[in-house]
Amino acid sequence: MKNQRDYNEDVERREQAAMLNSLNTDFDLGLFLYILRKNFVMVLLLIGFLFLLGVLYLRYTAPIFQTTTEVQFEKNNQANQLLEVSDYYDGNDISSEIEILKSPVLMEAVINNLPLEVSYYAKGQFLKEETYKSAPYTVKIIEKDSTIETTYITVDFTSENSGELIWDSKDEKRMSFKTGELIELPFAKLIIKVKDYDKIEKENNSIKGKETLFAINNTQSLVREFLGQLEILILNVNAKTLQISFKDRNRLKSYEILEQLIHEFRLFTVQKKRRSSKQILNFLDDQIEIVYNKQKQNELEIQQFKRDNDITDVEQFAVVYTERLNRMDEAQAELELKVSALKEMKNRIADEEGEIDMYAFLPLLIVNDYDRSLAQVVDNLNEILLNRQKKLYGLKETSSPIDEFNYQIDIQKKIIFESIGILLGKYEFQLKELQGRFEEVQMKFLGQPEAEIEFLRLKRLYDINEKFYTMLVQKKTEYSISQEGYVSDLNVLKTPKIANTPISPNRTIVFVGFLLAGIFISFSYLIIKYLLHNKITTISEIRKFAQSNIKVLGVVPEYTTALLSNQLVINKNLKSMISESFRAIRSNLEFLSSQKGSKVLVVTSTVSGEGKTFIAINLGSIIAHSGKKVIIVDLDLRRPKIHKSFDAQNRIGISTALIGKNTIEECINHSSQENLDFITAGPIPPNPSELILSEKMDQIIEELKKEYDLIIIDTPPVGIVTDGIEMIRKADYPIYIFRAEYSRRNFINNLDALINDSNINKLSIVLNSVGKRERSYKYSGYNGYGYGYGYNTNYYHSDYYTDDEESHKRPFWNRLRRK
Repeated sequence: MKNQRDYNEDVERREQAAMLNSLNTDFDLGLFLYILRKNFVMVLLLIGFLFLLGVLYLRYTAPIFQTTTEVQFEKNNQANQLLEVSDYYDGNDISSEIEILKSPVLMEAVINNLPLEVSYYAKGQFLKEETYKSAPYTVKIIEKDSTIETTYITVDFTSENSGELIWDSKDEKRMSFKTGELIELPFAKLIIKVKDYDKIEKENNSIKGKETLFAINNTQSLVREFLGQLEILILNVNAKTLQISFKDRNRLKSYEILEQLIHEFRLFTVQKKRRSSKQILNFLDDQIEIVYNKQKQNELEIQQFKRDNDITDVEQFAVVYTERLNRMDEAQAELELKVSALKEMKNRIADEEGEIDMYAFLPLLIVNDYDRSLAQVVDNLNEILLNRQKKLYGLKETSSPIDEFNYQIDIQKKIIFESIGILLGKYEFQLKELQGRFEEVQMKFLGQPEAEIEFLRLKRLYDINEKFYTMLVQKKTEYSISQEGYVSDLNVLKTPKIANTPISPNRTIVFVGFLLAGIFISFSYLIIKYLLHNKITTISEIRKFAQSNIKVLGVVPEYTTALLSNQLVINKNLKSMISESFRAIRSNLEFLSSQKGSKVLVVTSTVSGEGKTFIAINLGSIIAHSGKKVIIVDLDLRRPKIHKSFDAQNRIGISTALIGKNTIEECINHSSQENLDFITAGPIPPNPSELILSEKMDQIIEELKKEYDLIIIDTPPVGIVTDGIEMIRKADYPIYIFRAEYSRRNFINNLDALINDSNINKLSIVLNSVGKRERSYKYSGYNGYGYGYGYNTNYYHSDYYTDDEESHKRPFWNRLRRK
């Protein structure tokens, strides 16, 4: 037992060394091509399978269509240009337009102006297709619960006038209905009308398992869905051009939604400008009415003064006095207008509790010239409010970013309030100073008659109000004309069209992608097979991985006919390739030993199933054909097979001879071939190791040498038990058998151990069962490859001690592949 353990430890050390050595070898193209040839069918199947997946993907993936347009934003109000009226909205930034296009408010307007309250579908076994504007029936929503999400309802028409509705997939609630009559569902009231019943019947009969259904849509859900399908790209910032795209599974729906979006944007921008102009006009109307009333009152006072003082000629009044006072009154009137407007702005800010609408300031800003600094502050406030509104679409009012915007808004409001206060103080000071100068001028003309001075005062007030009235009327006329000149800033550069081909899935990309995936997976499969390949294939491979100087005795080709019990095959055709291979081995044996006399040839292998018995029987037969007397001894006492090949009994044999129960002459059997005898193993003993290593075994060998030219001994596999090692050491021709595509690479470690550790330098090898593929690979320019794996010396140990003869045979799929 100690010898067995030492042997196993030594083999394990050699396996580890072989593994490290194999990991450092280069990639073997020859082996890779060999594996490719062996697995070529599998590679084709993998590529074909992935290609089939691509076909199925295209077949059962709904296409997506995209409608695209290109637009440009251009500030162009011809009335403003003609009248030289400033446009508050003129600017170079297009980010606000983009945000409007992507706003939920605008998308909701699009949905409300298209027939999207109800969506119609035709559902097959795998795909659900939307029949936008092409459904053979209509659903009119009379009333619905605004809180419900999108609800799908299956409609089954039993006739042109009736049918059944099914909803709630869990409970499968049902309701019968009649077309054209009110249907009251728990969440909606609706009417269903049939447009083309023949089409409904035709579709139901032609498509097995088809379902007709419609969905009552939730507007907000549609808004979120459509905004996700909308894509806006900036083509040129300086030219203010955008590319707007919308994707949907229905090509007509995609086209109409984009068309309606452009239309709604134009309406929105025009209405926004007109709303601002309307507020300006309302302010001008209020001021005109106030000035008109003052002028009318002044006119009455002048007429009354003329009647009371009988004054008809005003030319007698001092011209210089009148002109100077008129100029001062005009300046005073302008200052009073500015002060009035600032007070109005201040009051509006003080009354605001929530957000500030910049439109409230436009009338007060535009009608005066002092407001350019305030306009910039209001711009800043409006930008912050716009950014806050964007954030509110995805955040709550109480979130930190919204609180930060609220803080910035409060700061801007304070800045506006303080700016107004500063301007108001400035203008009030100027007004007060002007009034002081006016009193000084009046004092200079106190010498004038009181009647003339009073008349001039009244006349001066009338003239001031008249000029002010004329200015306000002129402003109103200008902005009225400007309002009519407002048009949308959006110009369509590329007209949207209904898509003819889907953008997804792309057939070319899908086919190429799946084909490349098939090639990649196939290549990965081959690489894995290459890395995991640990079977011996060629003689050159054994030479490469062996740590000792080995001798090659020959190669035996694969015997493709199924072997049953009789493994003697060369007698069936002495001119066959396999017979020639054994003749070559017989010839090579002559070079191993030049000594005269009887010889002992021992055949062993690493594990059962590598063909040592097959080699022993057929090699013995081919040598017997040359005229030499040969006897084959079955020393594999645990798993004897020789008797089966010669169709003999196994009642007595080498085991009974070793224990002295029978003489060796009694154990010798004669085969049907001349010069070829054999000794079976006999009954399986409880102590085969002791019998094989006994002196009696040596005596039997010496006794057989007297009668036979060659004694062939079939020993147990040395990779499982070490019973035969001593016999191998004593043999004249020790032969180690490997089997192509069966023996593992690390079995070579056992061969090295026998040569290097057991000093069996005469040991030679035979590679058995070399197929056509292996032979073609053998003669290629690449005969080595580089990965080794650990090997348990008890490999197949449990099978060796069983009676299952099929356990060591080649697996069924390997045998099938060989065929």
